[in-house]
Order: sequence, then structure tokens, then C-alpha cells
Amino acid sequence: MQYDIAIIGGGPAGISAAITAASKGRKVVLFEAHGFSPRLRSVAKVSDYMGIPDISGNELMDIFVNHLRQTDVEVVEEKIISLKEVGEGFVLGTPHGQYEADSVVLATGISRSTLFPGEKEFLGRGVSYCAFVDAAKYKGKRVAAIATVPDAIEEIEYLADQCEQVFFFPRYQGFVPPKKKNITVILDTPTEITGTDKVTGIRAGDEFYNVQATFVFRASDPLNSFLPGLQIRGRSIYVDDQAETNIEGVFAGGDCTGQPWQAQRAAGQGQKAALSAIRYLSRRDEGVSSHFYVLD
Repeated sequence: MQYDIAIIGGGPAGISAAITAASKGRKVVLFEAHGFSPRLRSVAKVSDYMGIPDISGNELMDIFVNHLRQTDVEVVEEKIISLKEVGEGFVLGTPHGQYEADSVVLATGISRSTLFPGEKEFLGRGVSYCAFVDAAKYKGKRVAAIATVPDAIEEIEYLADQCEQVFFFPRYQGFVPPKKKNITVILDTPTEITGTDKVTGIRAGDEFYNVQATFVFRASDPLNSFLPGLQIRGRSIYVDDQAETNIEGVFAGGDCTGQPWQAQRAAGQGQKAALSAIRYLSRRDEGVSSHFYVLD
């Protein structure tokens, strides 16, 4: 199915963008894989959101999601693992399907996880962010899995079905050891992913584990892992004052564009990104160039 706008992220920015675009009659799909903003849901009290004083973050997100569910926005509760420019639009891939859209709004929030040494260098050469896509490449081999979120267990068990052995490094509280016998839980902190042309091992504590791949599962993957040309400044997406990125047809709003990290700002930026995407589509349909972004 072809969509006008695809939105990646279901926090305040993403939901605001989706509601705004849908209210303007646009066909919208929103991707959210981690329960709609776990970060905001963890906040005990939000006292500065206009019109809704003294509410918990969890209750505030429930209000946002309930509003979203009353629109015609299609919600896909899967993570995006690929985003490619095809013709004048984009093809977005999840572990279980592909979606086409004429424009994209990034509202992914910000990952507070730092990259592991070697992760960036071996991305695509043994480092992966999706077991459902890449596990088959390592059938019968030994792999490592680093997880900072509990919902990675499904993919780790899928790895165990495909691979000879999985060294599992849980980096979150309250994990439950998987039952599959070929999953070995390692409590030491991973310190380095090693290799030459491709991954050959991982270090943790004083130990070295010989593996052919390392899978990293976190709430927010590095944005340029699935959109390599995207301009990043520090840990944030670089946008102009109209929420445009350096890639035509791609917009961004919310925490992923920098501080301050506040729900009210994120919602406003999500709305701006959606309106800019709508304006871009209208001008493109009229045959007028609408991209004025200048890299410095």
C-alpha cells in the first residue's frame, strides 16, 4: 500500500505528526516498536504540559495513543530496519514487511546508549540490528546478542533457532534467562566487538568469545544505520527551521533533533514536521521544487 507520509516513532512527536497529517486528509502509517515512549511512561509526574497539569507520563501517553487510535492512521508495531529512496518516494522495511511512502517523518527520540567499540566499524560486516533479517546468514554459527531492552528476547530466541550458539549479554534490569539450551547468558559488560574484514569476536570482562556476528538490540538504533546519508550533529538529526533534513522528502521532529527533551516541545515539532511534509507533497505534485536545505 502507498502512503503519503510514513512516521517512525510513537512518542509525543510521532503521534502529533500522525494526528496532524491525518487531520489534513493524508494517508499515514506510523511505526512504533517499543510500547509508545517508554521514557515518558517512566516519568512519575508531568506538571508542565499545557492544559493537563499533574499527570503521570504513563497517563499522558495513554491520552496521546487513545487520540491516535481514533484517527485513520495505520499503526504498525514493528521496528524499521531499512529505509531506502526509490524513485520519488521511499520503501520502509520491517522484520515482516515493506511499506511505500512519498515522504518520511523521523520521530525516533534519542538513544542514550553509546555505541560499543567496533559496532560502527563492523556494521553490515557482522554487526546487525535485526535477527529476523540477518540470522539466516549465520545459520549453524556462533553469534553474540547484546540487549538493552527486554522485548529483544523474541529475536534472541529466533537467533538460537538458526545458530549453533548464542552468547547473550543482557544489559537491562530484571531479565529472565531464556530456556533454549544453546543460549549462554553472560553477565559481564561487553567492551569491544573485534574483527578484521568482518566480526570475529567480542570481549567482555577478561574473556574473549569467538563469534561470527554480533546482534545489538536497543530501543533506538543509530539513525544512520538505516539511512546512511542522513546528516547528524552529535547525537541529533540536523534539521532546518522547517524540520527538513538534508534528504529531500525526509523530515524530523522531537527529541531526535536535540534538546530540550520535553514532551510539549516534541509534540510541537512533530506537528511542524507533518505540516512541512504536507507542504512538500503539495509542491511536488504541482511540479515545484520545495527543498531549500543547504549543508554547511
